[in-house]
Amino acid sequence: MVSSRRNTGGIQRDGSLRDWSEFVDPSPSPKLLYSQSYVAMRGLLSSLVSMDFALLSSRLKSAWAAILSQRHTRSPERSKSRGLSCKRLAFHLFVCFMVGIFIGFMPFFSVDVSQKIVSENGRLPFDEGAVDRGMVDGKVKELETIVVEKEVDIIDESEVEESPPVPAMLDDEADFVESAPAIPDINDLDITVRKLLIIVTITTVRPQQAYYLNRLAHVLKTVQSPLLWLVVEWPDQSFQTAEILRSSGVMYRHLICRKNTTSVRKIAVCQRNTAIYHIKKHRLDGIMHFADEERSYMSDVFEEMRKIRRFGAWPVAIHTGIKYRVVLEGPICKGNRVTGWNTIQNIQKKSAVRRFPVGFSGFAFNSTMLWDPERWNRPPMDSVIVHSGGRGGLQESRFIEKLVKHERQIEGLPEDCNRVMVAMRLLSDAFLNKPHTGLHEVAVV
Repeated sequence: MVSSRRNTGGIQRDGSLRDWSEFVDPSPSPKLLYSQSYVAMRGLLSSLVSMDFALLSSRLKSAWAAILSQRHTRSPERSKSRGLSCKRLAFHLFVCFMVGIFIGFMPFFSVDVSQKIVSENGRLPFDEGAVDRGMVDGKVKELETIVVEKEVDIIDESEVEESPPVPAMLDDEADFVESAPAIPDINDLDITVRKLLIIVTITTVRPQQAYYLNRLAHVLKTVQSPLLWLVVEWPDQSFQTAEILRSSGVMYRHLICRKNTTSVRKIAVCQRNTAIYHIKKHRLDGIMHFADEERSYMSDVFEEMRKIRRFGAWPVAIHTGIKYRVVLEGPICKGNRVTGWNTIQNIQKKSAVRRFPVGFSGFAFNSTMLWDPERWNRPPMDSVIVHSGGRGGLQESRFIEKLVKHERQIEGLPEDCNRVMVAMRLLSDAFLNKPHTGLHEVAVV
């Protein structure tokens, strides 16, 4: 068994021994070829950077020879392979890209070289010879100076010549000569600065609201500006009131009092305080007046208000009692100084005596008294608002007591308080713009 195995192990099969030299590829290795082409391209790029044309031409030849040798020495089987064809295509694209870059940079290189040559030599090449640039510039400057001197001589000669006589202006032509208007001085301008009038009106939705507001808006429209109409409505802004204000032609602000109450007195107090808070917040500077929409006003009373410095009052025609007894309520004046009050006391109800017997429609004051107490020597913490307590005119009197302390601080309007400019709606035709007839009781101060 052993011998048989040895014999079988020693048997040589036909075709088992072959000459391995036939499998050796005589062609050079692909890696070697690629290294040769890489060395050739590297030399090409280095010559391109160094801008040596002789070296560049030799490098191009060696690179092309390396590419041709690589193409011829490749085996047919490897040349057909897809991977090598893609690499060859990429290599050709790279070569074309580099050639394009080189061609693109050629104009800049040529310009730089030409400027360098001119700057180094400092001479301009001509056919007849090289001429110094400095000499040319000097000759040009000399010619320019000569031309300028000749032009100056010509101008001087022309100026020496006598100009033709100017014809005299005729008398008729002198009448049409307009002199330049003189710029007026600001101090000489007659500019009247008017105070801002702040008219506060409280209103609610009711059948006669449109009539009263339109009548008051018509009077305010005739007053010279500036005038601001503060209309305070309860409880919301109605469409009817907004339309009346928009079509009035008067500068206005539509405010709202949202107090949840059914008391007419408390609603009126809320509306007036809303206007006072608005003036305090925005620090409006002007003459403030509570204009009752049911009263009849003359436009003259608003012009008289502009004369007020601190606090002003005027007589108002009202009616009282069941038989509508007509009385005057307001100050008695000597000039503009208040000496007494037109007043009537309701003895039956035993109402308290009012310190200042005048209603809201009978006075006006400077609005800065509400938000600038230091200007008027008032306590800073003394808040001026309308309180709901008090009947029979006590509400107005207590409000005035926070603004003034005595009659010397009140200005009577108009002169001698001899005209009635505000009246109730039933007395407007009979009393407006007429001197009062003495239907009043006098309280001497």
